[in-house]
Amino acid sequence: MRDSRCVIPAAIDQDPYWRIQRDIAEKFGHKKTAAIHSKFIPALTGPEGKMSSSKPETAIMLDDGPEEVEEKIKKHAYSGGGDTLEEHREQGADLSVDTSFQWLRNLLLDDDERMREIAEKYSSGEMMTGEIKEILIEELNQFLEDHQGRKKNADDLVEKMMYEGDLAQDMWNRNIDLRLER
Repeated sequence: MRDSRCVIPAAIDQDPYWRIQRDIAEKFGHKKTAAIHSKFIPALTGPEGKMSSSKPETAIMLDDGPEEVEEKIKKHAYSGGGDTLEEHREQGADLSVDTSFQWLRNLLLDDDERMREIAEKYSSGEMMTGEIKEILIEELNQFLEDHQGRKKNADDLVEKMMYEGDLAQDMWNRNIDLRLER
């Protein structure tokens, strides 16, 4: 492993941490990491903030349930829509700051035609903030349902490999330290 390089995918705001590693890695006999910077995804609460596990209103967590997702989106998702219905219908939404739009475009929707249609309708004022939030809720809940199902299957497989499989039983019988508490 020492001769392997590490590739770290991260948003640009994490770059200072990886730069520190790159500055000192070779002094400790390790290779420098390579970083792949992704597009910055805004916090749920808007473009000025970062997502944080210590501020649950800023992010959707991978273990959030459908009701929690709906509440967070409806209550905290920053809108680029107009302040009033009249203003929104007249000027449309500012897609560059609208969290629901950004998350759909950058994380969830693969269908370019559907995304173009949403962008046109929302930026023209034809689509309202509540409508785009409903689309985001639906897409997020589908993603999370799929993810949580795969995680459950992975957890079961890890349990089986660690404790129930023939190799695991042989290791436990020989008192090999797996460094994990059962």
